[in-house]
Amino acid sequence: MNSGRMGAMSKQNENFLVINHVAKRFGVVTALQDVSFSVSKGEIHTLLGENGAGKSTLIKIIMGEQAPDSGSIIIDGMPVDIYTPKHAQSLGISMVHQELAVFENMTVAENIFPDSNFKNKFGLIDKRRLNSEAKKTLDIFELNIDPDQKMNALTLAEQQMVEILRAISLNKKIIMLDEPTSSLNNEEAERLVKILKKLRNDGITIIYISHRLNEILDLSDRVTVLRDGSFICTLINDESLTENILVSKMVGRELTGSVYVKKDYESLPETETIFEVKGLSKKNSVNNISFSLNKGEILGFYGLEGSGTTELSRMLYGLEGIDKGEFFYKGKKLVNITPINLIEHKILYLNSDRKHAGLLLNMSAMDNMSLPVLKKLSKFSFVDVKALKQYTTEFINKFSIAIASIWTKPGTLSGGNQQKLMLSVCLGTEPECFIINEPTRGIDVGAKTEIHKFILNIAKQGVSMIVFSSDLPELISLADRIIIMRNKTISGELGSHEITENEIMSFAAL
Repeated sequence: MNSGRMGAMSKQNENFLVINHVAKRFGVVTALQDVSFSVSKGEIHTLLGENGAGKSTLIKIIMGEQAPDSGSIIIDGMPVDIYTPKHAQSLGISMVHQELAVFENMTVAENIFPDSNFKNKFGLIDKRRLNSEAKKTLDIFELNIDPDQKMNALTLAEQQMVEILRAISLNKKIIMLDEPTSSLNNEEAERLVKILKKLRNDGITIIYISHRLNEILDLSDRVTVLRDGSFICTLINDESLTENILVSKMVGRELTGSVYVKKDYESLPETETIFEVKGLSKKNSVNNISFSLNKGEILGFYGLEGSGTTELSRMLYGLEGIDKGEFFYKGKKLVNITPINLIEHKILYLNSDRKHAGLLLNMSAMDNMSLPVLKKLSKFSFVDVKALKQYTTEFINKFSIAIASIWTKPGTLSGGNQQKLMLSVCLGTEPECFIINEPTRGIDVGAKTEIHKFILNIAKQGVSMIVFSSDLPELISLADRIIIMRNKTISGELGSHEITENEIMSFAAL
């Protein structure tokens, strides 16, 4: 690991970025409490903690998006006296957020260099030079993307890579990355790791946020753990550091066994087929997809980037058109595949994108919870507010959602708590069939465990589920069967005891 590198660093290097007794409150909620630690120049320093531990608030303070209530930030020996994003950028700080912040109607080159100074003698943007410089930057990642292509034509993973390239191209002193590999496949993630290690060796300081523990151990020089808004420890990443140690520091107790446990398969009784798809096809998206889902079954779908799983998940819920194919629910053909029609059949969909297609971030938690059940909680066309408050509170307690009150807006919550709230919104309709896309994307180990338990529990109650996940251990711990896709079509299917990581990858990649 990296204990030798850290031990050789000078005292000045160790104090390149100093977090000094930082505290921050939001009303009655304490987000940060007397947090102090330092980050070295030219190190990859990971911030680790459960959702709600204070990582996002601390990052926002470093980025100048929020000011601390007390304490200070010191960069290269100089105290920060102005907390604005513009000032942070002037100090050499750049941020790559988990939720994409790209200009979808602009080109790739314009996204990489949004403040381009590539101008000709007439003061106009020199597009040829702009595209040429963007191509050089894209070559760092070995990305075969046209610099003149519009961003909205790229896949989510490609957009993520372009945003990372933008941060790198700005020649910053400190680059902060929030779950940068959450939308990347294994090959792209490995490429990113190599780039980050090169940047570290060039003296760039990387502050990294991730819940992928194997990734953290592979990449980090040191790991700082936050819990409940407080600093717990900073760990040197040497040979003695393990995933179990990291988890125990995060949750405040010792952990035995693995973070993920292979599902203990039970013999599913012969039950009715709830949902069936025959011959589903769309040019350049999916080809001849057929499968069935039984009552109380969890059916997993896995594929590497470009396999067609993302497009398929959207087609199953009428969010994307098809060229041909048939859908059946409880033996009857579904003619009109739209979200509204499927909701009426008690088929629900959990989107992987909390920000744009999951929650109304500027409305209260109670408002979000009420939308699917207004009719059920109304009398004579008037909403029963008392019943709605009770209904919302029950789900908050059931999922242990860390939230100040039912009036709190989801936009202020951590990613894990947003995901729990989104699950609550869906489950409040008492679905019989549930299509879930990336159920735990970008959330911590503790929240993942709670969501996994809930998914397994509602399956035992007879709810059928189709789970799309790029997290292979997650699918292995949840699914009764796994369908694997490659090159836009189904390449294999594994049932119960056949499911292993090697078997899945043999169908996905070979």
